[in-house]
Amino acid sequence: MKLSTSQSPNAMLIAVLAILTVLMLVTRTHHFASFDQLPSASTAIFFLAGMYLRRLSAFWFFYLLSITLDLSSAYVRGDFSSCLSPSYPLLALSYALMFGAGFYAKPNWQHSALLINIIKLTLVLYAATTVAFFISNGSYYAFSGRFEPLSWQAYSMRFDKYYLRSITNPVFYVVVATAIHFVIARLLVKPSPTHGAINHHD
Repeated sequence: MKLSTSQSPNAMLIAVLAILTVLMLVTRTHHFASFDQLPSASTAIFFLAGMYLRRLSAFWFFYLLSITLDLSSAYVRGDFSSCLSPSYPLLALSYALMFGAGFYAKPNWQHSALLINIIKLTLVLYAATTVAFFISNGSYYAFSGRFEPLSWQAYSMRFDKYYLRSITNPVFYVVVATAIHFVIARLLVKPSPTHGAINHHD
């Protein structure tokens, strides 16, 4: 399969934007009951948006979409207090961190060694999701006003309860996305002889 070098980049960006948008719509926690068994993809979406869309406007699009979904859900339930708290704006820091990490970690399957790409992606994803979890989870316990001040021991018990899921959810989606990217880059896209040697853009 050979993709046109003049048309494929914009088409691919539009496809990625559409896929990530649908993914957020159907997995944002408890907003769409028929999909409530799917793991939340929000954290992974910002990572993948940074990796593939690579535009600040993409970050703001998904951030505003997440807010819209949260407010819509709160309105339907008639309970804004369960969604919004003084800690809510700090989610932007978690999402911005994931977006920036994805931008940095984008693998180059055609021009870099497979092992180097995998190691880089794994380390960046693990570090980013860990810090993002500390920001979102820690700020919720510290600033939401719903909890008594916690000792480090008490917080560590709550941390253990949610941390693994916060790592495995984005890993699941990022692994699927990068596997598809690898297949397209290595097996489906065949650079033409006249452009393959000089075109170094993914």
